[in-house]
Amino acid sequence: MRRNAANTDAAEAQRRMAMVRCVLMASAVMLIGTLGFSLIEEEWSYWDSFFFTLVTVTTVGYGDYGLCENGRAFAALILLGGIGTFTYSLSTLMQIASDVDAAARRKMKRQIAECSDHVIVCGYGRMGRMICHELDRDGRACVIVEQHPESVQQAFNDGRLVIAGRASDDEVLISAGIDRASCVVCVVDSDAENMFITVTAAELKPGVRIIARADCPSSARKLEHAGAALVVSPHQMAGKTIATALVHPRLTKFLNRGEEHAGYFELGEIVIQAGSPAEGQTVRELGSKLQGLVFVAVDESHGELVVQPSGDFCFKANDVVIFAGGEAVVTQMQRAAKVATSRTAAGV
Repeated sequence: MRRNAANTDAAEAQRRMAMVRCVLMASAVMLIGTLGFSLIEEEWSYWDSFFFTLVTVTTVGYGDYGLCENGRAFAALILLGGIGTFTYSLSTLMQIASDVDAAARRKMKRQIAECSDHVIVCGYGRMGRMICHELDRDGRACVIVEQHPESVQQAFNDGRLVIAGRASDDEVLISAGIDRASCVVCVVDSDAENMFITVTAAELKPGVRIIARADCPSSARKLEHAGAALVVSPHQMAGKTIATALVHPRLTKFLNRGEEHAGYFELGEIVIQAGSPAEGQTVRELGSKLQGLVFVAVDESHGELVVQPSGDFCFKANDVVIFAGGEAVVTQMQRAAKVATSRTAAGV
């Protein structure tokens, strides 16, 4: 099967060539008619010749303007050969200009080209849609790669940036902006295809974070060896969730609170940027300004994981902080760890 991304680019190039061809053909008819009438009818100006050519090829027909015998013969040639050419060119241009889908694809292609630090989600099934929904809540941009026409249309209807094609093809991932992406998520319904996507993504952008879905344990091991930073098994996760619900029902209900309780409790992680307000502050100092925030763990820049850091622990640049709290205080922590919005962090 030929790559859909290549087919899309080829179709776009054909539309552009068709537009250029039609413009040239219509211009040639007008130019030939204008020059011909100006040479045959010596008393006519170029404007008179152009106008008479225009009313001829558009079949308006305002009269013959007192044409001589040679002028009538030339007008007959324009009628026979020019009208068809001009009408075909004009109708083709109108059809291309009114192609709403093509215009939407061009706009989407420009938007994808402007994306950076985004997530490429390969597969727009139930899991892919849920992932995109959660990314929306976190304010992260995502680009969908899907090869099934029904799912492509669904993503388009949902207002997603989507590319039709197989995510295991180099050209498709390049079109999705993998060189600018922060993460690639492989959640198509085939372990083999997820493997191919993982290998392709790791080859195109070494070091990119890859999260993959696997239905069987053997596939999970192979995906990890292929370069996936995290492999998720939906069946295993579902089993653990049900078992936890049996053993710890209230904890499970709290962690799976649903959107109606969003903002009551949030988990998050953030990288402490150099020069941010959080850099150089201790857990006690930062915690006193961000009431209600709990520091769960800190993955230090040199690789050591500190669980439940003490009050004297000092945050350093590039530390990854895992924290919990209400939505408002979590947002303040995220601002405090960044340089760009550090001055707007409340009380930090």
